[in-house]
Amino acid sequence: MPHAPALLRLAAMLAALCGLLAGPADAASAAPLPSPGDPEAAHLWPRVFYTPQQRASIEAARRLPPGGTDQPTAALVTQAAPTFQLDGLALGRKNATAWINGQMLQHGETYAGRTVHIDQSAVRLRQSGESDIVLRPGQQVSDTGAVLGDVVAPGVVRKK
Repeated sequence: MPHAPALLRLAAMLAALCGLLAGPADAASAAPLPSPGDPEAAHLWPRVFYTPQQRASIEAARRLPPGGTDQPTAALVTQAAPTFQLDGLALGRKNATAWINGQMLQHGETYAGRTVHIDQSAVRLRQSGESDIVLRPGQQVSDTGAVLGDVVAPGVVRKK
């Protein structure tokens, strides 16, 4: 087993941790520790990442209804058009794979309602009745086909 030393170290650390949590041998005389789920003892357990004010605002936000009480500001938030970014491309003899928005897709699969077609240097996302979205590695393109970001800035490559 190649991971046996790591497992043995893990077992030793768990045994030591259990020994620390169990407390001294005369634990019957010691007061029991409060449970993490006990609401009265919640103030005894430390808050690691947030100040008490930050934590109070987070807990207050959790108690709000799903839509929140501030509906006009929620109406002002507009949802951005979906974007597609080609993170990588792998071409094989029998199949091709593309990584779009971090998701691995094979040639012919469907992503966001579009069929993935992988060429030698680009990926086409096709949908009937819509224009194709063409992605080259590193490019970020909007749902309309407009290039939002590219690895190579326009005008950098010139022919002599």
